[in-house]
Amino acid sequence: MIPDWAYIPPEIVHLISQKVKSITDYVRFRAVCSPWRSASLPKPHNLPPQLPWLMIPYYPHKKFVSEDRFFFDLWEGKMRKLHLPETRDMLCCASYRGWLLLAAHPNGTEVCLLNPLTRARIQLPPFTASVKHFGDDPDNFFVRVNFVSYMDGIEVGKVSFSTDLTDPNCLIMLNCKITVFNMKCGVIFVCRVGDPCWTSVNSSLNSSLEFPDAMYHNGRFYLLYKEGIAIIEPNKPVQKFVYYFEPELKALHKYFLKGKSGIHIVVVHPAQNEDDPSAHDTKEAIKKIHEKFWLYQFLDQQGELKLISNTSNTAIFLDMSLFLAVCSSDWDSLNEGSIYYMYSEKHPTGACYTVYSAKWDEGKFEPVVHDFGKELLIRPHEVAMWFQPSLV
Repeated sequence: MIPDWAYIPPEIVHLISQKVKSITDYVRFRAVCSPWRSASLPKPHNLPPQLPWLMIPYYPHKKFVSEDRFFFDLWEGKMRKLHLPETRDMLCCASYRGWLLLAAHPNGTEVCLLNPLTRARIQLPPFTASVKHFGDDPDNFFVRVNFVSYMDGIEVGKVSFSTDLTDPNCLIMLNCKITVFNMKCGVIFVCRVGDPCWTSVNSSLNSSLEFPDAMYHNGRFYLLYKEGIAIIEPNKPVQKFVYYFEPELKALHKYFLKGKSGIHIVVVHPAQNEDDPSAHDTKEAIKKIHEKFWLYQFLDQQGELKLISNTSNTAIFLDMSLFLAVCSSDWDSLNEGSIYYMYSEKHPTGACYTVYSAKWDEGKFEPVVHDFGKELLIRPHEVAMWFQPSLV
């Protein structure tokens, strides 16, 4: 007698659903039948941080370009196609926790967060609204103008938010690089869902030319600069340094990682051929790079950095502006203690991509997946973006 899976007790189905790790497996699980779908949560919070996909760039304003967007699932070797009409005429600026930050192209009259899997959408203040300032220098030029004044020269490096987006107190932060009168300036903007405009976080730290990394932890936003770590309190958005790096670390590239035990910082030692401008221009050059990576934990209560010697359980993914981390032991397909790097190469019809991997302690990059994306006929010559899928 063939069992009827639909009649498994709901409590058993729910217990089984909590053992599933992968989002794709979870979606398949809920698609088995209606009783299984009813017994499992549509927005599960038990899933571990997911293995990231690569979002392939697209033209936001081409009249005859499809509204389908492509994500390469490295772990199943599949190009996943999602129909996202919400992205038409919208530029994808950044991603965070499974959400895409979209801005109307080219003038920023509309800004929103979009979860491409659930199609949930959260409206944010437009870049055309005047910007409020919050700081100790109300006459600062950059906090009095609105986004429109420098929309042609704005680059959103990262978006982050403090809590679940359904929380009315959730604070959303953008760190941007703007160009005004041929001068670049790093500016932090914050808002809450429902705010009519963005609030700029004034900086008196003499770091305006930097493009800091950022993360949220224990009720604060942390900003990572070359010289040190600054914090922003949500109820008082003014930057304040809480740690200064030793001289040997100041000159090195540094990135935040959110770990189970708090704040972590990845420090990248320069490649052997770092002084060569073409060091990263070809695949062969990448193979010759021997970058070393150090992992530190920032002990914010003590104001100290602690070197983590055992990195075997941490895998990180990097592109031009983003570092993501997952626990190696959660995923059989991951190499323990590895760094994954995405390389974009120009192609006659656009760009194609190769993913490289290296061990933390070796730093020698070897290709994992070659030249994917060639089958997509129309796409810009831009870098793909790591995207960590989420259903919440």
